[in-house]
Amino acid sequence: MDGFINPYTFIPVNEGKKQNYKNYFQKPLLSGKICCTLTTRTKIAICDKNKESNDFDFFKVGEKAIIMGSSLRGTIRSIYEALTDSCLSSTNAEDEDYFSSRLNKEKPGLIKYIPDEGYVLYEAERYKDKFNSQLGNFKTGDFVSFEGYTGKNNNSRFFEKLNRSGNVQKGYVHKVDRFRKGPKGNKDSIFQEKERVRLLTDEDMKLFAENIRKYEPTSSKKGAEFEYGKRVIQEYKEQFAKLMEKKGVLPVWYCYKEDHYGYCYLAPSQMSRGIFYQQPAKMLEKKHLTPCNKEEAVCEACALFGIVRKSDVSSSFAKASRIRFSDAVCEDEKCFSPNKNQVMLASPRLSSFEFYLKTENPRNNQYDADDDNVSIAGRKYYWHHNDSKIKNSVTNDNQNMTYKIQTVKENSIFQFQVYFDRIPEDALKKLLFALTLGENSADSNYCHKVGHGKPIGLGSAKITVDSVKIRSFSDDIYQENDYIWNEKELRNAFENQQNVNNVLKVTDFNAVQGKDIQYPTTAPNSGKIFDWFSKNRRMFAGGRPISPIQYYNKLPSLNDANQYLPYQPQSQNGGSGTPGSPPPSTPRNGGGNSPKYSSSNSADFNNSFHNIIKRDKEKEKQERKDRKNKKGRK
Repeated sequence: MDGFINPYTFIPVNEGKKQNYKNYFQKPLLSGKICCTLTTRTKIAICDKNKESNDFDFFKVGEKAIIMGSSLRGTIRSIYEALTDSCLSSTNAEDEDYFSSRLNKEKPGLIKYIPDEGYVLYEAERYKDKFNSQLGNFKTGDFVSFEGYTGKNNNSRFFEKLNRSGNVQKGYVHKVDRFRKGPKGNKDSIFQEKERVRLLTDEDMKLFAENIRKYEPTSSKKGAEFEYGKRVIQEYKEQFAKLMEKKGVLPVWYCYKEDHYGYCYLAPSQMSRGIFYQQPAKMLEKKHLTPCNKEEAVCEACALFGIVRKSDVSSSFAKASRIRFSDAVCEDEKCFSPNKNQVMLASPRLSSFEFYLKTENPRNNQYDADDDNVSIAGRKYYWHHNDSKIKNSVTNDNQNMTYKIQTVKENSIFQFQVYFDRIPEDALKKLLFALTLGENSADSNYCHKVGHGKPIGLGSAKITVDSVKIRSFSDDIYQENDYIWNEKELRNAFENQQNVNNVLKVTDFNAVQGKDIQYPTTAPNSGKIFDWFSKNRRMFAGGRPISPIQYYNKLPSLNDANQYLPYQPQSQNGGSGTPGSPPPSTPRNGGGNSPKYSSSNSADFNNSFHNIIKRDKEKEKQERKDRKNKKGRK
């Protein structure tokens, strides 16, 4: 098949289930020890920084390989959470993560502080510096006078005669990060104040501040262009700081959706990202999946594994863990692989909405994080596979993020113990299932992922339970007895059997073995991940930006029969429209209509904002040619 399978998928989430902490421990309680064996099915990496290089050694005590108990604990907890509809405990509960993406910001504006009101947004008229030759000594926010004129066909406005006496037009300078130098670059401008739009809320300004914090130069290559962009952006941030002190005026680009909760997206540049109001934490809150922080609402996993977190009543909320994992030790000191593997260390890209979000009503595959019918895709999990097929996809274009790590060979044996203290029997059965994944044999295909390098196939391991001992004190006599259990009992301990099926599908060692596993690229193992996402997104129709963005392909759901994505995204349209035709005008759930676009036969613009620059260049070239011809006729 001409395509690939993404290294990760998502286990679907249901409504979270929580109850009072005390309710979990009213049945007869058991204490004891589970002795376990971990057998590696692929190489695994538990990173310990090498002080003499940028590489990572495998974590050791003496010369023995060690998998830390905290790493095992995190692996088993994530599975336990998925099986029991528990909270996503590892997510950020402090609201510091935001969804961001390219957003159609068509309107220029100005923000002022008005005493006794607050920060107010005004519409602005934009006058371009046609050849980027007049604002060299000015900074964003400078107040200037000018004379403006309209370009051919009334498509654009420009200015001239800057700061001459008698000029009747006045405005504020807006400097831009340039894609290209000189007159071929995108344009510096003057924004002239027009009508008042709205009083901005604290949340509007908070998201704007986050957008400015993320604002970086367009050019990633060091040099004059990069340094210029850095300086312009720093000047913009300084002007924003003045505004926060209730001084000065700040030019912005904005998109005001009055018919959709009054959301007002603010950005320093027409080319920069928009920050969305629906944060990951808010989406989790709707599903009751935010990390537990009060005694009256605790999920099963937090009751068993413990909680240490700030509560919503300005005090810390903590419950001790009822289980403890020892370190896993490999007695074979020759278990290490002779060569080190390269891995890429990077953060998840929450802007990849076609992967991280799902929608029940895709509207021609157009959606963004603020749509009412959009939610998180689920709990992220990596497929098991051999690492040999995607080495190039993480090393070609990402040398600044790649590191060499030492691994342990496959079929290495580790031993560890899990201690449990006063837990109900049903919790013990669920814990045993989370450890063994329903099959307690070393040759089982149901395996965990442990450690680093999961995207490139590292970390697959099978855990088996060697023994379970129940400890008790009776008449001052200590006793230790075997706990007898069977695999069917373990599975039946779960209320939602679909959760069990989902976990078993994603932990199946053979689910995608032998198939092409790699991050999205436009050719096998090319390493050019950005190109795939760019081509997968339709951002223009009829020569104008569309909003929301249309996605040609989405990440397949866990239970889809076909998990493949195409190397050429536009070769397989994931929506009801066709490439080259504008999307239908469809209402958002908040009311109103999406913008209408002309010419159903117009060709798609390449999914890149560089085309805006190209279009401006062509218009300027034609205007110069017309002026030259006009002089010749005279």
